[in-house]
Amino acid sequence: MQSSYERPVSGAVSAPETAYYLVFKLDNQNYAIAMEGVERVVRAFAPAPLPKGPASVSGLLNLHGRVIPLLNIRHIFGLPEKELAPQDYFIIAGGTQGPCAIPADLVPGLTGCRPDELMASDAAIQGKYVERVIKTREGLILIFDPRRLPPGEEMNGGEIHGGPR
Repeated sequence: MQSSYERPVSGAVSAPETAYYLVFKLDNQNYAIAMEGVERVVRAFAPAPLPKGPASVSGLLNLHGRVIPLLNIRHIFGLPEKELAPQDYFIIAGGTQGPCAIPADLVPGLTGCRPDELMASDAAIQGKYVERVIKTREGLILIFDPRRLPPGEEMNGGEIHGGPR
């Protein structure tokens, strides 16, 4: 027997599910990454250099015995290079072939939004690394998908393939 609280209410519409994103800053621009792809956030530390590696990778990190590529997010987004500082962060997230690290100047926290609050990005941007945009009172937050690496450069089981920097 079905109880009264299990019966659907006539005309009721289910609320859209809220998606959560980890917001991070590079210079004065806000970016975000889907929370389901985030493993953890750690303080930045010096990466091992990667001679003749692809321009999209700054180096390699040893994170508790795992070798993780550090994405050169500034190069990927066409931003000016900046030295890592002790107050910077690394976001450890799922990439194309495994975890990768994304450097950030600041990680202010989480934001949630409903599907109707997400805007499609410009086609030129969308084909690259930004799938959608969140519009807030403070401005736009570009949603970065680390699984979208630059064409011809891919991480494969700890080996990094691509053209030289």
